[in-house]
Amino acid sequence: MKKSILILTLAIVFLATGCGSEDVKEPNGSQMVGYENDSNSEISELEDYIDSIKEQSDSIKASLEKEELTQTEMNIKAQELCELWDGALNDLWSKVESSLSEEEVSELLAQQRTWTEDKEKSAEEAGKEFEGGSLYSQVVNMEAAKITEERVYELYELLK
Repeated sequence: MKKSILILTLAIVFLATGCGSEDVKEPNGSQMVGYENDSNSEISELEDYIDSIKEQSDSIKASLEKEELTQTEMNIKAQELCELWDGALNDLWSKVESSLSEEEVSELLAQQRTWTEDKEKSAEEAGKEFEGGSLYSQVVNMEAAKITEERVYELYELLK
């Protein structure tokens, strides 16, 4: 139940934050500038941003695979991974929104709502056999992160 509320809250935040056209801070502290620059520069900045997210993701995944962690630490890392990809999705959504027509954005938003519901169902289904156990959070967050990562790359392709 708490996970469903969290996912619903994230979906609402996603929809609310995707409406602006403000600059997006990259994980390294620089800004991903809006689409006022030339196309090559924009694509380069976007690629750098995606590469940075991928590096962070790979680091978290490597930590989960190679380090000796407690279950609580693994759960926290899985949550960090999920939040990383959720943040990237929100960042790209604002860029997609500013680069498409109102009609295209409306259509994409409808698709996004369906995608969000499907992601929630898939994540919950992945954790079903671990429900009530300490592994549940990790499994659900890893599945949600995987699905969100795929969606980030779909949006990235729209922007290229």
